[in-house]
Amino acid sequence: MKKNLLAAAALVAACGIAIPTLAADPELCLDCHEPAEDWEGMSADDILAKAKDMSVKRHADNADLTDEQLKAMIAELMPK
Repeated sequence: MKKNLLAAAALVAACGIAIPTLAADPELCLDCHEPAEDWEGMSADDILAKAKDMSVKRHADNADLTDEQLKAMIAELMPK
């Protein structure tokens, strides 16, 4: 019984972490950016810093996103 309860608690905790991370939509970036052009020569950390720059009006949409969400979005969109 305790093992089942512990397993259920672990599953709920994992979903609580994973679901918000997955909730970030990389398409949000594509409204304004062409990654192959706009991010050419930039590292993922450089792009993250720009994404968190709230002086860029369109980046205000990123204010509620965590660094992990932004990193996941960037990783998905970075030019290969």
